[in-house]
Amino acid sequence: MSLFTQYASTGIVVLFCVFSFSSCAHHRDVRPGSEGVNRVVVRGQNQQQAERSAINQAEHYCEQFSKHPGFVNEKTEYKGSMDESTRNTVHKASTAAMILGGTGSVAGHGSTRTGGNILGTAGTVGHIMTGGADYTADMNFRCQ
Repeated sequence: MSLFTQYASTGIVVLFCVFSFSSCAHHRDVRPGSEGVNRVVVRGQNQQQAERSAINQAEHYCEQFSKHPGFVNEKTEYKGSMDESTRNTVHKASTAAMILGGTGSVAGHGSTRTGGNILGTAGTVGHIMTGGADYTADMNFRCQ
């Protein structure tokens, strides 16, 4: 067997493994259940993201069988470390601070500091504080 043939066949095996893995990755959070009821649990940065991801994974899972998901029940919960209302307020304020972060200047201790940089930094800190996957979407579905 030539060196080229050996590398080519190895490459085909590697590509097969990559494609096989990536096709499964689209529904990695789906747990097949008994009596045809499957479960998907996904965490997301916000409620819509968690729910959309769970629905997408259920759809991809059912596509294997040329079917569509029929949702039996679904629940999305906030599971963050700070109060949900506070989290949402901090997230909105930090987004605004990051957007406004490029303007203005403030004098400080013999040097000139850009107020926008300070504001932008505060916005970044706020995004880090509220950037976790704090929402969990838990859905049961049947492929039909």
